[in-house]
Amino acid sequence: MSKHKANLLLLAVAILWGASYIFVQMAISAGMHSGMINAVRGSICVVGCLLVFNKSIRNMTKFDFKAGLLMGITNFVAYYLQTDGLRFTTPAKNAFITTMYVAISPILLWAFWHERPRRKTYFVIPLALIGMGILTNVAASGLALNKGDLITLISSIFWALQLIFFGKIASKASSPWVIIFMIGLVQGVAGWIVSLTTETQTFAHIHWLQALIPVTLLAILVTFIAQGMQITAQKYTDATSAGLLLMLESFFASVLSVIIGYDSLTHSLIIGGAILLLANAIMQTDLHHLPFLKKTN
Repeated sequence: MSKHKANLLLLAVAILWGASYIFVQMAISAGMHSGMINAVRGSICVVGCLLVFNKSIRNMTKFDFKAGLLMGITNFVAYYLQTDGLRFTTPAKNAFITTMYVAISPILLWAFWHERPRRKTYFVIPLALIGMGILTNVAASGLALNKGDLITLISSIFWALQLIFFGKIASKASSPWVIIFMIGLVQGVAGWIVSLTTETQTFAHIHWLQALIPVTLLAILVTFIAQGMQITAQKYTDATSAGLLLMLESFFASVLSVIIGYDSLTHSLIIGGAILLLANAIMQTDLHHLPFLKKTN
């Protein structure tokens, strides 16, 4: 596969990831809560992995299981909070605030792994905070985030942890599909437990067909197919190109949300979202390799 084709695949992944916010919003609008969304999504992911990657799963090592369990728990908490936050905010704001994990991950690496942040981090973090402040319009609410935005921001901490765990732990697994299987398994089991213990009173109000269609699309197109496309494509392109393409997830989420009518195209959405995208791009790019920043003799 050529680098150009790999980059096109990653662009498709970003579009599918962006669409995932719309699928979740559709399920929420149909009355389905976060626990059930996770339960159904995880269950479908497990079935897909067992059907297609049964051999890799049967050869799972003890390390694979422990790594997958850690990744699964982290992913479940992150996705549960992100989905729950979407009940109280819009898909575009949910997507853009989630990108705060880019600024949060260096802080966590410094606090718990004693890895010194790169110098540009000291610029990116304030920039990301400014972007989030404009996006959420906190100045008008006495510097207080609304419930949905706050829950989404907390979820970004766990997305940052997942990013770190992927690099430090999951990359050492015998197969990436074993990790995806474990993520789906934990997501499904934990989702059913949460749903059956805290959401049973909402079941009667769910429009099941309207909810299950987008959640099924979410599981198949996003959790399974997009993940496979990402794993395949990233072998044939560089990390910077991959990061810059995948970060467009929040852009596509906001565009689709505005088109469908979940979000209004406001100045705060445009300016705040653009600043967050800029902060993300700076973190993903090796600035020393930019032609206009290279030293000339």
